[in-house]
Amino acid sequence: MFGSDSFVSVIVPVHNAVGYIGELLDSLVAQDIGAGHFDVTLVDDGSTDGSGELLDAFCAAHPGFRVIHQDNSGRPGRPRNTGLRATSGTYVFFADADDVLAPGCLRSLVAFADQQHSDVVIPKLSPLGGRTFPTAVYERTRIDTDLPTAFQTLFPQKLYRRSLLAAHDIWFPEGRRLDDGIFNARAYVHAERISVLSDGDYYFLRARAEGGQLSQGEKNPSGYTESVAMMAEIVRMHVRDAATSAEIILELYRRKCLNQYGERFGRYAEGVQDAWISAHRSFAERFVTTQMEQRLPSPFQERAYFVRRGDRPGLLALKEVERSPRVTAQVTDAQWTADGLRVDMGVSVHGRLALASQLICELAGGDDAGSSAFPLLRVAPASEYGEAASYFGVLPWTSLAVLVPGTYDVTAVSIFQAERLTARAKWQGAASSPARDGVSVYATKGGNLAVKKVETPSAAAVPGVSVSR
Repeated sequence: MFGSDSFVSVIVPVHNAVGYIGELLDSLVAQDIGAGHFDVTLVDDGSTDGSGELLDAFCAAHPGFRVIHQDNSGRPGRPRNTGLRATSGTYVFFADADDVLAPGCLRSLVAFADQQHSDVVIPKLSPLGGRTFPTAVYERTRIDTDLPTAFQTLFPQKLYRRSLLAAHDIWFPEGRRLDDGIFNARAYVHAERISVLSDGDYYFLRARAEGGQLSQGEKNPSGYTESVAMMAEIVRMHVRDAATSAEIILELYRRKCLNQYGERFGRYAEGVQDAWISAHRSFAERFVTTQMEQRLPSPFQERAYFVRRGDRPGLLALKEVERSPRVTAQVTDAQWTADGLRVDMGVSVHGRLALASQLICELAGGDDAGSSAFPLLRVAPASEYGEAASYFGVLPWTSLAVLVPGTYDVTAVSIFQAERLTARAKWQGAASSPARDGVSVYATKGGNLAVKKVETPSAAAVPGVSVSR
């Protein structure tokens, strides 16, 4: 159980939430922590829909609830700061006017923070009304949460120890996008212990039916990206381990910048597109090295490539490729060796640059012929996006020997999770070649590499004889 002197102040910014605030208020009244262990401060940020009057009536009838009215500020940072100044609880919990708390939310969070001496406790968030958000951070309870994991959630709906906020002068930046992210970044880097409590559903995050969340509105490219830069600068200044700092900043770049280049990006006017690219390019120059970019998953690695070059047409073309990724392969040499048939080829996986090293070469025959495959090993990476990287692979003599007679298409295959991309291997080599043990290599009329095996008495292979050019 929590300490007898533990007290949590709940702060709720409210703006035009008359259709939702009643459900939140009911969930706060239903908290089983006990009236002597929490209070609620509702900050009416210039509502014009009757929310202010509703709050006045509710607080008059419920001890421990109070409302503060102020002019509209346009962002929730100022009303949250107003609530911080007006309260004095051991802990602070921020809720939003359109969300819902489970009955045991405050009691469980405070008890956990008391027992584990946590400065920040991240409760399990659950979606409400179709809301979507990443949930990996809430998979299990963690007494000690590493910083990269904590930075996966920048929502303000958490329990904060007030002494942490006071000691480091942590406030919400007012009038700025991502004010909650900046607040959390400061809290995270100074906290001695960050915990996750995920043994139940504690807080329900709603998607308004009319899509009224501020996070869903239009963003100013330079202002929004500068807020991301503020978070990155906080991390760079206060996270001593360079690898951890780079990991967090790279993830911020992926989530808050490179995510912008999805379907919506193509609907922006050219000037807006250029503004986003310019802002993100400046961010990358300040915080992200090209070596860091190599650790990005696809398609973000490809997006980062074009952002760094300020290439809007490239980003738009990449968006189309992302819808239908493809692989191309060009054989540069094919020869018999002592080990078997060696194939050298250049392979480019368009729209999946980061996956280009995960390749096999497959010989695919007809229904009765079966197939065979061997791995492709990278010799040299692509120097530019879309260029072919160099690979080679060897189909062993043992595999050739068990092939049933038939014709086999030589195919490059990129496999990643459930995605499988294939392409016939192009070849500009000789039209045909001498057979070895009944196996011949040739170029089809369409310019593709193929292998043919005929029934023949076994004969020793002649190693090292080239069948290319």
